[in-house]
Amino acid sequence: MTAQPPVHLAHGAVSATVLPDEGGVLIDLLVHGRPVLARTPWASAVAPAARPAPTEDEWVARWRGGWQLCFPTAGQPDARAQPAQSFHGVASQAPWLLVSQSTDSAALGWNDREGLWAERLWRATEHGISVATRVGNDGDDTRVLAIAEHLILGGDVLAGPLAIDVDPATMLRPLDYAGLPAGDATPWPGDDAERFTIVDAATPARVAALQTVRPQRVKVTGPHVRAAVSWQGETLPHALLWQELGVSTEPPWNGEVMALGIEPTSTPHGGGTALDDGLVRLPPGGELTWSVDLHVTWTKETP
Repeated sequence: MTAQPPVHLAHGAVSATVLPDEGGVLIDLLVHGRPVLARTPWASAVAPAARPAPTEDEWVARWRGGWQLCFPTAGQPDARAQPAQSFHGVASQAPWLLVSQSTDSAALGWNDREGLWAERLWRATEHGISVATRVGNDGDDTRVLAIAEHLILGGDVLAGPLAIDVDPATMLRPLDYAGLPAGDATPWPGDDAERFTIVDAATPARVAALQTVRPQRVKVTGPHVRAAVSWQGETLPHALLWQELGVSTEPPWNGEVMALGIEPTSTPHGGGTALDDGLVRLPPGGELTWSVDLHVTWTKETP
């Protein structure tokens, strides 16, 4: 495939950039000129990948930040799976074909040799961005999927302490940093001592599953920002919560990565298809659809 240039979207005070050749990633989002998404310190050194990343370390080395789709799997690859998997799914950093674009939208497509395909429509909105996704299986075999919207907040959103608001009927399950279950599920927000509702300088690096989020919305509120991730569709009943505020000092994080992941998912963990919990089985001829919206407003200047 010939190299494709970045795609720029704009709507009023919102501007965004999509990189078709790198998983169709939304690499940046500015709302009133202020950055909303995470960006890694090594972002400027990344080049489009020639092959899927077989390991987490290689995937992270290619990760500029932003928001991409983990598909057809999310998390660690299952060595027993056929077709062969990569970390966070082969589509997450592969080239997507730019199908069409307008001032405020871009449609992209991806497919593999076995007949699995995906379509994404990014659209800049008055207060952020939305993406609508449709996937289907034109192959001969049922495909086992673990899907995640790898939506990672950063920039000015993380400039001050934040509160996380999820419906209290949601169950919170701690995960280890690889995304595997590390304890029993409890009603949100879990143990008060764990402070899952607060994101600040004292927040440890951690991952948790928000199980069966209804309504499908997570709010982030600070003295300077109001943000909400909302999504529609039965395909993604859960979400992962990733908190990394410069705490992990080992490579490649080096105490420099500031990220708040709010990631709608099909599975209540990050263990990929090796962990048979909430996996999606898409038969030949089957299709799935969902959409996700990110809404951001600033309430005053950042500290």
